[in-house]
Amino acid sequence: YDTTAQTMAITSYFLAKNPDIQERLYQEIMECVRDLKDENDHPDYNQIQSLSYLDMVLHETLRINPVLGLITRACTKDYVIPDTNITLKKGCEVHINAMAIHANPDIYPDPEKYDPERFTKEAKASRHPYAFLGFGQGPRNCIGMRFALLEAKIGIIRSL
Repeated sequence: YDTTAQTMAITSYFLAKNPDIQERLYQEIMECVRDLKDENDHPDYNQIQSLSYLDMVLHETLRINPVLGLITRACTKDYVIPDTNITLKKGCEVHINAMAIHANPDIYPDPEKYDPERFTKEAKASRHPYAFLGFGQGPRNCIGMRFALLEAKIGIIRSL
Protein backbone atom coordinates (compact mmCIF):
# COMPACT_ATOMS: atom_id res chain seq x y z
CA TYR A 1 0.00 0.00 0.00
CA ASP A 2 3.04 2.26 0.14
CA THR A 3 2.74 3.02 -3.55
CA THR A 4 -0.91 4.05 -3.19
CA ALA A 5 -0.10 6.21 -0.16
CA GLN A 6 2.76 7.78 -2.11
CA THR A 7 0.46 8.50 -5.07
CA MET A 8 -2.15 10.08 -2.78
CA ALA A 9 0.49 12.20 -1.02
CA ILE A 10 1.97 13.45 -4.30
CA THR A 11 -1.52 14.14 -5.67
CA SER A 12 -2.27 16.18 -2.55
CA TYR A 13 0.95 18.13 -3.10
CA PHE A 14 0.02 18.92 -6.72
CA LEU A 15 -3.51 19.92 -5.70
CA ALA A 16 -2.11 22.28 -3.06
CA LYS A 17 0.23 23.81 -5.66
CA ASN A 18 -2.60 24.17 -8.20
CA PRO A 19 -5.68 25.57 -6.42
CA ASP A 20 -7.60 25.87 -9.70
CA ILE A 21 -7.24 22.13 -10.30
CA GLN A 22 -8.11 21.43 -6.67
CA GLU A 23 -11.26 23.55 -6.94
CA ARG A 24 -12.39 21.86 -10.16
CA LEU A 25 -11.85 18.45 -8.58
CA TYR A 26 -13.68 19.52 -5.42
CA GLN A 27 -16.65 20.69 -7.50
CA GLU A 28 -16.76 17.37 -9.38
CA ILE A 29 -16.75 15.46 -6.09
CA MET A 30 -19.43 17.70 -4.56
CA GLU A 31 -21.61 17.16 -7.63
CA CYS A 32 -21.21 13.40 -7.18
CA VAL A 33 -22.03 13.30 -3.47
CA ARG A 34 -24.75 15.96 -3.32
CA ASP A 35 -27.55 13.37 -3.48
CA LEU A 36 -26.24 11.26 -0.60
CA LYS A 37 -28.76 11.15 2.24
CA ASP A 38 -26.41 12.18 5.05
CA GLU A 39 -22.77 13.00 5.65
CA ASN A 40 -22.01 9.42 6.78
CA ASP A 41 -23.01 7.99 3.39
CA HIS A 42 -20.31 7.24 0.87
CA PRO A 43 -20.37 7.28 -2.91
CA ASP A 44 -20.72 3.82 -4.40
CA TYR A 45 -18.36 2.20 -6.88
CA ASN A 46 -20.20 3.51 -9.96
CA GLN A 47 -20.29 7.05 -8.59
CA ILE A 48 -16.56 6.95 -7.89
CA GLN A 49 -15.84 5.58 -11.36
CA SER A 50 -17.88 8.41 -12.90
CA LEU A 51 -15.44 11.03 -11.56
CA SER A 52 -13.57 11.62 -14.80
CA TYR A 53 -11.57 14.62 -13.59
CA LEU A 54 -10.38 12.68 -10.53
CA ASP A 55 -9.19 9.96 -12.89
CA MET A 56 -7.36 12.57 -14.99
CA VAL A 57 -5.74 14.07 -11.87
CA LEU A 58 -4.47 10.69 -10.68
CA HIS A 59 -3.14 9.76 -14.11
CA GLU A 60 -1.27 13.06 -14.36
CA THR A 61 0.27 12.39 -10.95
CA LEU A 62 1.31 8.93 -12.15
CA ARG A 63 2.75 10.42 -15.33
CA ILE A 64 5.05 12.66 -13.31
CA ASN A 65 5.71 10.08 -10.59
CA PRO A 66 5.02 6.57 -11.90
CA VAL A 67 4.82 3.70 -9.43
CA LEU A 68 7.61 2.02 -11.39
CA GLY A 69 10.03 4.42 -13.04
CA LEU A 70 11.86 1.55 -14.73
CA ILE A 71 10.10 -1.52 -16.09
CA THR A 72 12.09 -4.68 -16.78
CA ARG A 73 11.05 -7.46 -19.14
CA ALA A 74 12.86 -10.52 -20.46
CA CYS A 75 12.80 -11.47 -24.14
CA THR A 76 10.91 -14.71 -24.67
CA LYS A 77 12.52 -15.27 -28.07
CA ASP A 78 15.22 -13.74 -30.23
CA TYR A 79 14.08 -10.42 -31.67
CA VAL A 80 15.67 -8.26 -34.36
CA ILE A 81 14.95 -4.56 -33.89
CA PRO A 82 13.44 -3.36 -37.20
CA ASP A 83 15.71 -1.37 -39.53
CA THR A 84 18.82 -2.33 -37.52
CA ASN A 85 21.19 -5.24 -37.24
CA ILE A 86 20.62 -5.43 -33.47
CA THR A 87 19.33 -8.74 -32.14
CA LEU A 88 17.97 -9.13 -28.64
CA LYS A 89 18.59 -12.73 -27.60
CA LYS A 90 16.06 -14.87 -25.78
CA GLY A 91 16.43 -14.24 -22.03
CA CYS A 92 17.93 -10.78 -22.53
CA GLU A 93 16.57 -8.18 -20.11
CA VAL A 94 15.05 -5.07 -21.63
CA HIS A 95 14.55 -1.97 -19.47
CA ILE A 96 11.83 0.54 -20.28
CA ASN A 97 12.32 3.96 -18.72
CA ALA A 98 8.77 5.09 -17.96
CA MET A 99 9.97 8.36 -16.44
CA ALA A 100 11.80 9.29 -19.64
CA ILE A 101 8.76 8.46 -21.77
CA HIS A 102 6.51 10.49 -19.46
CA ALA A 103 8.91 13.46 -19.62
CA ASN A 104 9.26 13.40 -23.41
CA PRO A 105 8.05 16.79 -24.73
CA ASP A 106 7.18 15.19 -28.09
CA ILE A 107 4.57 13.09 -26.27
CA TYR A 108 3.67 15.43 -23.41
CA PRO A 109 4.32 19.10 -24.29
CA ASP A 110 5.66 21.13 -21.36
CA PRO A 111 6.21 17.92 -19.37
CA GLU A 112 7.18 19.66 -16.12
CA LYS A 113 3.74 21.27 -15.90
CA TYR A 114 1.05 19.48 -13.90
CA ASP A 115 -1.83 19.31 -16.36
CA PRO A 116 -4.63 16.74 -15.91
CA GLU A 117 -6.05 17.81 -19.30
CA ARG A 118 -3.42 15.51 -20.84
CA PHE A 119 -5.74 12.66 -19.87
CA THR A 120 -9.02 13.65 -21.49
CA LYS A 121 -10.47 10.87 -23.65
CA GLU A 122 -9.47 12.80 -26.76
CA ALA A 123 -5.90 13.42 -25.59
CA LYS A 124 -5.41 9.77 -24.62
CA ALA A 125 -6.81 8.60 -27.96
CA SER A 126 -4.30 10.78 -29.82
CA ARG A 127 -1.27 9.11 -28.17
CA HIS A 128 0.28 5.70 -28.58
CA PRO A 129 -1.21 3.35 -25.96
CA TYR A 130 2.25 2.73 -24.49
CA ALA A 131 2.97 6.45 -23.99
CA PHE A 132 1.61 6.12 -20.44
CA LEU A 133 3.17 3.48 -18.23
CA GLY A 134 1.92 4.49 -14.77
CA PHE A 135 1.23 0.85 -13.93
CA GLY A 136 3.18 -0.79 -16.71
CA GLN A 137 1.25 -1.89 -19.78
CA GLY A 138 -0.03 -4.93 -21.56
CA PRO A 139 -0.66 -8.41 -20.17
CA ARG A 140 1.93 -8.00 -17.41
CA ASN A 141 0.88 -4.64 -16.05
CA CYS A 142 0.29 -4.17 -12.32
CA ILE A 143 -2.20 -6.75 -11.11
CA GLY A 144 -3.38 -4.37 -8.38
CA MET A 145 -3.93 -1.38 -10.69
CA ARG A 146 -7.72 -1.20 -10.42
CA PHE A 147 -7.69 -1.69 -6.66
CA ALA A 148 -4.91 0.87 -6.18
CA LEU A 149 -6.74 3.46 -8.30
CA LEU A 150 -9.99 2.87 -6.42
CA GLU A 151 -8.19 3.14 -3.08
CA ALA A 152 -6.45 6.37 -4.17
CA LYS A 153 -9.73 7.82 -5.45
CA ILE A 154 -11.47 7.11 -2.15
CA GLY A 155 -8.57 8.65 -0.24
CA ILE A 156 -8.60 11.83 -2.34
CA ILE A 157 -12.40 12.09 -2.12
CA ARG A 158 -12.28 11.80 1.67
CA SER A 159 -9.44 14.33 1.95
CA LEU A 160 -11.27 17.02 -0.03
